[in-house]
Amino acid sequence: MGAKDSMIARTRRSMAAQPRAIFSWYLWVCAALMALPGTCKGFDEGNIARVIVNKDFLSKFGLDTLSPAALADAKGWITAIATAGAVFGCLSVVLIVDRIGRLNALRVATVFYGAGVLGQALSNGNLSALYASRFIGGFGIGGTTVVSPMFLAEIAPQSVRGMIIMMYAACQQLGVVFGFWVMYGVHLHFPAAQQWWTATLFQFVPLGVWILGTFLVPESPRYFLLRGDYEKASINLVRLRRLPADHPLVQGELDSAAAQIAEERSVKTGSGYFAIWAEVFATASNRRRFILLFVCHVLGQWSGANAITQYSPTILGYFGITGDSASLVATGCYAVVKFLSAVATGAFLVDFVGRRRSLILGISLQLATLSYLAIYLGVTTGRSSASIDADGNALRASQGAIAAIYIHACGWSIGWFSMPYLLTSEVFPTRIRSHCVSFMMALHWAMNFGNSRSTSSFLVAGNRYGAFVFFAGICVVSLVFVFYCMPETAGRSLEGMDKLFAVPLHKIHTIAYPSDEDLKPEMKSSATGAASMESADDKGTARHRELA
Repeated sequence: MGAKDSMIARTRRSMAAQPRAIFSWYLWVCAALMALPGTCKGFDEGNIARVIVNKDFLSKFGLDTLSPAALADAKGWITAIATAGAVFGCLSVVLIVDRIGRLNALRVATVFYGAGVLGQALSNGNLSALYASRFIGGFGIGGTTVVSPMFLAEIAPQSVRGMIIMMYAACQQLGVVFGFWVMYGVHLHFPAAQQWWTATLFQFVPLGVWILGTFLVPESPRYFLLRGDYEKASINLVRLRRLPADHPLVQGELDSAAAQIAEERSVKTGSGYFAIWAEVFATASNRRRFILLFVCHVLGQWSGANAITQYSPTILGYFGITGDSASLVATGCYAVVKFLSAVATGAFLVDFVGRRRSLILGISLQLATLSYLAIYLGVTTGRSSASIDADGNALRASQGAIAAIYIHACGWSIGWFSMPYLLTSEVFPTRIRSHCVSFMMALHWAMNFGNSRSTSSFLVAGNRYGAFVFFAGICVVSLVFVFYCMPETAGRSLEGMDKLFAVPLHKIHTIAYPSDEDLKPEMKSSATGAASMESADDKGTARHRELA
């Protein structure tokens, strides 16, 4: 059986071998509630893309009197300042997520996000207050992008881990849908002077749902194992899996995670911030994971999709979509396409086709569409919309460019949008996970900041097409990198990925795909589990509990 067919077949066998109870409605409700914070990132992106072209907003903040170059610079700062805040939010949340728990850390991040949203709506023409509020809101958004995917990875059964983490990615795109269509709704039903701040305040609707959700779902069992509380970890895993505490799957999952944490603690010294980072770079396998995800986030953020989303009204205007209503509908449909693509990726691709193949497919679609857009804009630079409409061939090419924008959205959702979140949450061992996830999401936001800040000027300096040539080049580099260095993590346990990173990154393609043995769930009998814990205690669990 070829690798292409066996991945789907093996995943199905792995799911069939596990008790049906672990895929209960309760698990999916918990996952949905903790994925919902993803909407804050998407809602902010979709909302601000429309706000910065709203005439009343521009007038209120005195931006309508600026020169085109100065206006482009101001729009870049307004859009990007939230991403700058997110960088610091990601780096800060690591200080509390292992101390107060995943759920409490999410609540803290949500408070900052809510404060930022309220400040933006009440800034009342004060540009400094707007910048400060967007920075504070971005700080909270950054925290949620660390905590939510990490929590979802830690509660998910290994056979559907990709699907569950992808719920977070889908919620990000759902937030973009909210951002665009809420703005369209207020455009139709609210006075012009109220539109931008009313749409901004709508972000409190999903916020209210997930903050209540944090009181309805159990804390991550792996958090309690990290703190040395095996009993609470067992209680919460029993709630999530809907199986008795002595079930082999529950015992196996708990003991595998606990033994790994204990072994790491027994051979490493210290548990402080700098000791953890020393461990990341001193261990070859951890260093390879770090480099892999570092490159993923850089390439993903500079592949062009965020630029198109955040400046979609401007970019769609290049292809003849002008006017408030037409632009709102077009950008709203663009957001819907991205959301549906993310849902389809989570439901059908990441666990059955795999992360690696999904990435290759998504990047290939991006490359093809970006190349077309660059050629179209290069040929039509300097031509007016009227001259293009009068030329049948040019008009059809323009319509093709609009279709390419939507196809590009599909490729982005399948590939670079989805996979960095998923891989970041699942490849790092529990002991170093929170530190590495927070750094990678800070890097993600730093790259997003650079992208957001530069795109407006880049489009002008590059005569529109130059930016798309650059993005297409990034996609070429991405394909080469993914082919050689990207492993297939679908179906593997969080604690079972070590052998993937026992070889140099450029050789990972030789062992990328899992075997039947790799996809087997961790199961042990109660006696075996107890013996495993005794062994783990001998190696360092006592020290682990003392540190906790």
